[in-house]
Amino acid sequence: MTPSRHGLALRFILCLMLAGLLPIAHAFEIHGVQVDPTQQLAGKTLVLNGAGTRYFVFFKVYVAALYLPQKTASAQAALDMPGPKALRLVMLRDISGKELGDKLTEGIRNNVSPQEFSGLIPGLARLGGLFAQKRELKSGETVMLRFVPGQGTTIDIDGLAAGAPYAEPDFFNALLKIWLGKEPADARLKRALLGDVALRD
Repeated sequence: MTPSRHGLALRFILCLMLAGLLPIAHAFEIHGVQVDPTQQLAGKTLVLNGAGTRYFVFFKVYVAALYLPQKTASAQAALDMPGPKALRLVMLRDISGKELGDKLTEGIRNNVSPQEFSGLIPGLARLGGLFAQKRELKSGETVMLRFVPGQGTTIDIDGLAAGAPYAEPDFFNALLKIWLGKEPADARLKRALLGDVALRD
């Protein structure tokens, strides 16, 4: 490759990275939480779509990071995208497991139809019980939500698998709508998860 072509290629790659079309291959930190550029799931490399902080009033609650097969700035595209997906939450303050479970259920109720919510009740009851058993999530602990087509949704709390997968095909997307739905838990965080780097903190 001639020097001029080499320079053009470098500029092209840089433009793609700045536009968010190529992953930037290094970790960074948000409030002391390391956010990795990729995650491995079901033999696939997922790329970081976006990351940001969940606030309640003025309090920082957790850092969230969304991983998808490819980047998108569209909430609907993220929900419709085939393949494995993952969402990582790292607590920034102590919070009761029941409170977090209740907030997740409330977030789903706010973003799905009554008919959809009825179909999710068995999984939501199980989810509520899971977080009720975890009396308190401590600052620094991690909740990992993973979806693998054909297998379902798994939830790990601080690295420990929390039971068998949730087999309902729409369960992961119902969870994802807590952050990406029409009434997200935090509108600023929604934009950050969709790639708005300026809103990470």
